[in-house]
Amino acid sequence: MKIIYAYKIKIISIIILFISLILVKCQRTKDSVIVEVDFSKKISNVKSMSGFLHYDNIKALQNDIIALQPKYWRIGWSYKSVDDIDYLRSFGVTPILVISDMYGYPGKKNNKEWSHPLYTGRLKTVINTEYQKFNNKVIYDIWNEPFHQGGFGDFDTEEYYKIFKKAHDIIRSSPGGDKALITGPSFDRYNEKEMEGFLKFCNTNNVRVDILSWHELRDGEYYKDFNKDMKRLRTEILPRYPKVGVKKIILNEIINQYSQFSPSEVLQVFKYLEDNNIDGACKACWAESNGVFNCNNSINGLLDKKGKPRSVWWAYKIYNQSTKGTRVKDITNYDQTSVFASYDDKGEYIILNNNSGNRIVNAKVKLKNLFSLYKKDKNLDLVVYEIPNTLELPLENMIFNQKQKIIVNKNTTTINIPSMNPKTVYYLSISK
Repeated sequence: MKIIYAYKIKIISIIILFISLILVKCQRTKDSVIVEVDFSKKISNVKSMSGFLHYDNIKALQNDIIALQPKYWRIGWSYKSVDDIDYLRSFGVTPILVISDMYGYPGKKNNKEWSHPLYTGRLKTVINTEYQKFNNKVIYDIWNEPFHQGGFGDFDTEEYYKIFKKAHDIIRSSPGGDKALITGPSFDRYNEKEMEGFLKFCNTNNVRVDILSWHELRDGEYYKDFNKDMKRLRTEILPRYPKVGVKKIILNEIINQYSQFSPSEVLQVFKYLEDNNIDGACKACWAESNGVFNCNNSINGLLDKKGKPRSVWWAYKIYNQSTKGTRVKDITNYDQTSVFASYDDKGEYIILNNNSGNRIVNAKVKLKNLFSLYKKDKNLDLVVYEIPNTLELPLENMIFNQKQKIIVNKNTTTINIPSMNPKTVYYLSISK
């Protein structure tokens, strides 16, 4: 009986182990993801989320600027000369100048040895000096992270409001200052109560904030809250304070330290920002494994210490291309898959991003109305590349995955992707 009982226990253990392995396998695999791209449905006024923070030598980054074509570049203590501003603008980049970087920070709350911006003339001196240099060539960012951060001031609420108004009034009273672009409040995170308090103060005190800004470092499931926050901000909060005059929302620091090297995480964030009609963004800089912050000429970690591109650089590269061509609409049945589809006179391009921890099998990319772009050519070349997450290691080029011929059907052309690795970006290029 003991032998039979032991045998039964062994069988049960094997069955449990077998079921566990099946469950684990199911958790790690996502089957039958479907993506639809409709080339007849164009997306107008696509806004690029490519933007950066600080540098050491901007002219040494010329090739990267051309390749990535950032829209905004947030600077302060890092700019070396007035020529830097004109240099950035020559590539279509709008500089964002952080006034508080020019002013300097107390290092600790209520440092009595520090020239407080409310009680000394230093703020006016700094703003007048910078405004005489740049006039309206830059966006003026009044103060970086005024709340919760001891190193940047950690001001009381009313104290910060008064500092912002003082800086605002100095700029507006300068020659041409009524046309200057001012951004704020540059909070370290989005907090609805704090944001509404700031907007209410500005509305009551005739403070015009052309561009609303804060640091948006959420990722993953937390971006569902971001969607809710943006809906309330646009439909309920901003309409209450029309005198503030907000024209745009630019997130002047995005991508947290845990996602900074991940191509799939970066593209997922870009998708959320685009879907919420954000006008622009700048990538934050963080410490790397050697303890050194990548605020220097690594373009916030896109390049390694030798100036070689990491995998995240390639994500920015293909994303930039998607904003320059004609963007078209997409639908996917898996919320961990983000898609950017576009075309130009050389071909069609689809960024297919698996940001999940699952291996996707049997993915289907359905290309609707591709026939309208190729009425005569029915046989096209498809090339697929991969961008894995190499973290801090360089990636010389995207990795070749496959090449095949596809036949253009009149209604829908389907591309089968047998397997997609977790946290990996796939780049599909179609041409004659």
